[in-house]
Amino acid sequence: MLVEPIETQVAPVQEGNIHDYDTILDYFNNQPVQQDLKSSYHTITFVTTGIIAYDGGQTTMLHLGTLLTQAGYEVYYQSYVPQSKAEMENNAEFNYPGYQGICVEMKDLKRHQSDIWIATLWESAYIIKNLPGYKLYFVQDYEPYFYPFGDRYQLAKRTYELGLHMVSLGPWCKQMIEQNCQVQSPIAAINFPVALEKYPLSKRDFAAYPQKKVFQLAVYTKFTSPRRAPINIEIVLRNCEKILQEKGYQLEINYFGTKKEETFINGHNLGKLTQPQLVNLYHQSDIGIAPSMTNFSLVPFEMMSTGLPFVDFYEGTGRYFIPQNCCFYTHFDETELAQLLLKLFQNPDQLQKTTANASAHLHSITWKKTLSDILQILQHLPTTKH
Repeated sequence: MLVEPIETQVAPVQEGNIHDYDTILDYFNNQPVQQDLKSSYHTITFVTTGIIAYDGGQTTMLHLGTLLTQAGYEVYYQSYVPQSKAEMENNAEFNYPGYQGICVEMKDLKRHQSDIWIATLWESAYIIKNLPGYKLYFVQDYEPYFYPFGDRYQLAKRTYELGLHMVSLGPWCKQMIEQNCQVQSPIAAINFPVALEKYPLSKRDFAAYPQKKVFQLAVYTKFTSPRRAPINIEIVLRNCEKILQEKGYQLEINYFGTKKEETFINGHNLGKLTQPQLVNLYHQSDIGIAPSMTNFSLVPFEMMSTGLPFVDFYEGTGRYFIPQNCCFYTHFDETELAQLLLKLFQNPDQLQKTTANASAHLHSITWKKTLSDILQILQHLPTTKH
């Protein structure tokens, strides 16, 4: 007699389905890039998965595209997934109010012309690589790490070897690509910036910390993104809470970045927040935490910009972006974290000094530097002879 299977509540690992790519299958091949040179370059098209609200990578794209528009380039945002122009424009305005550039629907992909095409995700590298024009690849993450080791891991890794001219946001992606891939094309790193004006500095009374027994933590994570360590950070913070309770301290943990309907094992879920809500949260918090296990997130810089003391983890990538004297590093270990927090609660001078260092550092990595970096690359692209 055969045993009947019992349905479990544990979902299998998502393996992916080739039909996810039915609408763009024609673009997938391993032919290397053929760069089409021009005597000069005027139009730039970012190729993207539509425009998604709350998406940090697309917000960076829109900010960069706006600055390039202001620098004299004609900028477009071309979707390769079905999304209406009105919806693209709405989400673009939500992500980056006052953005500049023109949104283009998927149906116009085959007819749209551009001097420069910019891939923004590994899938879009395949889409643009054989289009007429010069092909750049704006690398905001080492995207093989988005997947378990398997075919999509390999498909993503392959994009760094196809010959696109790569521009890494910060040094970490560039290092990962050079260490793990057979690079056949230029790769440059540009400044990873922060918009200081959107996250104003708030004067904090660190001298009051030694008398406090309740501390507010602002913690950024995303249930849908292992890059934000949602499981690790919850477990560590839950255990850390217990240790600190025994010492007479209470942590008020406010998670954000995850859909409001999701349930955390501790703390409060504030959901996805708008920029003014984020500023308010940072100003009211005592400590900020935002794990980055791959490239980086804008959130740590935004927290630091408001003067919020920031705690990061050695297991992540923060050390590639934040100097040692600008935040507080520990491991994903509840005992270490609790010891660090206890030390900080009693050391207002250290908090004052470190947040001052952070503020000084952030003023050296503004969008002005990022624009300068990208213009240097664009102005020195190979051209045809006049």
